[in-house]
Amino acid sequence: MSHAHGLRRTPVRKPSNINTAMSVQGRLNRLSQFLSLHTAKISACSQMSSGTLVVNTAGVELAYLDSGAPSHASSYPTIFAVHGMIYTNQTFQKVMKVAPSNGARFVAIQRRPFPGSTPFTAEELHVILNGGSSEADRDAQIAARGHEVASFVDAFIQKFKLPPLSDDGKTGGVALLGWSEGGAFPIAAVASSDTLPTHVQARLSSYVRSLIVYECVPPVLGFPTPTQNWAPLNDTTIPENLRLPAFGQWSTGYFDHGHITLSSAHNLDSLSWVLSSPERVPSFYNIPAHELKTIATYGNDASTDLPFLYFFSNQLKATYNKVFNDTNIAEKFPHMKKSFLCGEKTSAFAVAGWWAAQDDQKDNGTDTGVKFKLIHGANRFLIWDDPEKAFHAFMDL
Repeated sequence: MSHAHGLRRTPVRKPSNINTAMSVQGRLNRLSQFLSLHTAKISACSQMSSGTLVVNTAGVELAYLDSGAPSHASSYPTIFAVHGMIYTNQTFQKVMKVAPSNGARFVAIQRRPFPGSTPFTAEELHVILNGGSSEADRDAQIAARGHEVASFVDAFIQKFKLPPLSDDGKTGGVALLGWSEGGAFPIAAVASSDTLPTHVQARLSSYVRSLIVYECVPPVLGFPTPTQNWAPLNDTTIPENLRLPAFGQWSTGYFDHGHITLSSAHNLDSLSWVLSSPERVPSFYNIPAHELKTIATYGNDASTDLPFLYFFSNQLKATYNKVFNDTNIAEKFPHMKKSFLCGEKTSAFAVAGWWAAQDDQKDNGTDTGVKFKLIHGANRFLIWDDPEKAFHAFMDL
């Protein structure tokens, strides 16, 4: 007898039609959930658009990028962000893409005279680049910049019928975010809002939920420049035409400042003012070359920023004081939370600005109404390197 005849065949157990159907249905359900989730994310990203809005009777326009409204929410908060020196509103593009899928709208304003927004007139340039003839000239210019941002927000609210702030304050309304030098403009918008038409004041008063000052250096708030400061912008050994590009690259580094916490001593000498850390590549080198053409600008568009900080220090300090040290501001903006946000690994100049605001708030006894937040491991370009983390940091304030 052969071995073949001695072997017993084990019958193969076939799954029942019911089990097969359930298994297939389960796979289809999981596939449907996967496609639904990713379709929602793709849809949220594809809504991004651009445009301009007229912000005054002179016909001045501000360009913007808009993430679009989240498709799955009827009420949602909207963040209005203003960019800083050199880097345009395109710098916010990655954080904008994550906003709709997280239940928010993100609008990046292009301030004057950056591409797409109205250039400054000869008269405006005279005041900005040379200081004008008087404090009154400069007062008028800072108020005009504030009015432009405030009027833009008001026009956008009306055009797109943004959801109002909910009764519990958890959704709806608008947040004003200023990054780097851009922080001066939302502050000016709030400070100068009392000279806007009363119906605009009323609408902004009911909508504004928060003011976030993000990575602002001392002069943006009207504080003096620390003696320890170093940056390619003020290094005369660098050819003048290369200082802005050098600053643009250097400022995106990660800097080791020791152990910084909310309560650590404000010792400016302990900060790394010149050298960035070798542990992480500066964010600049993670930006594709073709995108840098729209993200960074070093020409005439960026030439007004340094003179603005130099000649307008009194005006910048006055608007800061009005918004952060004048208790009457709470009557005009009863829902507005105020905060300062800074990365632990950002440039020393930004840490110095964060500390200066902390010290000033404590000295004036107004620190209880202002939140200070430090983002662990973050540099100046968190919005590019980790947009999800940046978005949630903004939404927490």
